[in-house]
Formats: sequence, C-alpha cells, structure tokens
Amino acid sequence: MAHSPIVGTGISMATAAASGMSTTFAIKTPYLRITARSEGAHVSFSQTATSVTADEGSYYIPAGTSATLSMSRYSQKIIGITTTVNDSVVLTCPEGMTMPFNVGNIVKLDSSQQSSNGDLVNEYNFVGLVTGIDNSASTYDGTFQTKLTVSQNPFSTPGSLVGIATPFVNNRAGRLDTVLYSAGRLAARSDGGASGLNIIQVQTTGEA
Repeated sequence: MAHSPIVGTGISMATAAASGMSTTFAIKTPYLRITARSEGAHVSFSQTATSVTADEGSYYIPAGTSATLSMSRYSQKIIGITTTVNDSVVLTCPEGMTMPFNVGNIVKLDSSQQSSNGDLVNEYNFVGLVTGIDNSASTYDGTFQTKLTVSQNPFSTPGSLVGIATPFVNNRAGRLDTVLYSAGRLAARSDGGASGLNIIQVQTTGEA
C-alpha cells in the first residue's frame, strides 16, 4: 500500500492521559493517516459531534506505528453567502447542483475572497454545523439555486457570523473558488505519558 500525502493537511496534536481534541479540519480526501509518537494512543474521530472524547475503548494505535482511518468526503462550490440571525449564514450553490451534506454535519468553508488591498477576508473561512438544507430549487424568490444554513454557535463566540461586513463577490478575476467541505475533529489520549500524534490526509493505492 502506498500513500500520497495531501499538501497542507498535516497537523500535530499533543496527547496525555486525559483526552484532548484537535482543531476542526476540512476533509479533502477519504483517508486520515495517524502516527503515534513515543506513547500509544486511543483515538476517536467524528464528523457530527461538536465535542469528541477518546477513552480506553477507542481505537488504539501503538507507539511508533501508524494507522489509516476512513472519512466521508463531501464538497460543494459556494457562490453566495448571506448572513441571518442567531449566528447563522445561508450558503448558495450553483444552479443545477444540490448540497451533498446532511443536517448535523460539521462543515468548513474555505474561501480565497480578498479585500480591496489584497488581504484575505477571514470571516469567510469558518467552521459550522449544518442546521437546514433546501434542495428544492424553488423559484419563489426568483432563483433556482439550492441553499444550506450553517450555524457557527457550537464552535465560536456568539456574534462572530452576524458581524460579516464585507460584501461577498463570487468569481472575481484571479481568485480561487469558495468551497464548503465536510469537516471533522479527532480526540486522543495517550497510554499515560505526554506524547503526540502526527496527522495528515492521504490518498492511497491498494488496501487502506
């Protein structure tokens, strides 16, 4: 079995006897390669839980070895972002497409939108929880695009999404697509001592 790492997806995570949790990351391949460093580690992964905990019954990776876990990868190009109330946004996908997500999925929006001086507009890069999906493509409002509602409340300080002030402009010249990805987070605890995990998303050939 061969692995091809996905550049930019690698993270490291400290482990101890108490369970800790990684940052939330966009899923860009179906496979997550995890290496336990000096201590064995129990790990738990979720794409729906806003808080993940690893215990002695969780998947075990011996010290100095690696394991490959599978994930569900979904993504959709986003062409519209509209703020609502209660720290939520409505994300619009291109006409003729549907959202591949389900209510309760954790998602991460990756955007290369820039301000007039060329700086990245960071309010368009956030993690959230899917709370509503409209795949009906109704024309009651004059559009055919399907929409998805995302709440950021479980992941950040209330008020962060309501404060989006920079107009979202899709398909500006020289800018990359804005894409919504399925996302997940990993929890881990060591055999007892302080150690860590190396984590990276990979493509595989042969048995995963």
